[in-house]
Amino acid sequence: MNESTIRNRRILIKNIEDGALIADTRILRFNSLTNSVTISADSLADRKYYRISAFIFAEECLYELHGTIKGAMVDNEIEVFLGRGKEKEDRARTRYPVELEGVIEAVLIDDREICLRKPMRIRTINMSANGVLMQAGAGCFAVGDGFVLRLNMDKGSIVLECGIVRIDQSDMLTEEYGCRISGIRLERGTTDEHQETTDTSC
Repeated sequence: MNESTIRNRRILIKNIEDGALIADTRILRFNSLTNSVTISADSLADRKYYRISAFIFAEECLYELHGTIKGAMVDNEIEVFLGRGKEKEDRARTRYPVELEGVIEAVLIDDREICLRKPMRIRTINMSANGVLMQAGAGCFAVGDGFVLRLNMDKGSIVLECGIVRIDQSDMLTEEYGCRISGIRLERGTTDEHQETTDTSC
């Protein structure tokens, strides 16, 4: 993790004590000496000491780390001290509310990508460092299915290789799909071309 890969990137911060999301903002700077990032003080409603977990959309990957916020403000900025990142996690660990629009543009069969003629539109509900919960049409997937998911970001898109691990019915028309992330890459540039031919049906 360094300045060039996380500066101006999105960071979500949760209070470990109660699990509440306390900030959804951008990283202003990264300090490698203290392993900390600086955010705008306006991002926090209550500027005090917190034990936190942080989820960072870095340039080439996702980071999830534990750390602290000491609450001291300098020039309307607050420093977030980050500790050791987690390489693995399960469903019992921290998940972050992240609502993003995206499309499933290919299915994975025997480790091969089969592009869909009409990519399927989905919406994420929450994410963790290695999982995503998404909402899509009922009956579109079964547990064990694999696919390529493109999520639209403000400066490009994030492309995930995922597999379905659980399914919960949301209503008669949609279901919530719990997915394990097995691969990730970030792409810069516009996502307009990926939105023109999307479909919501299976």
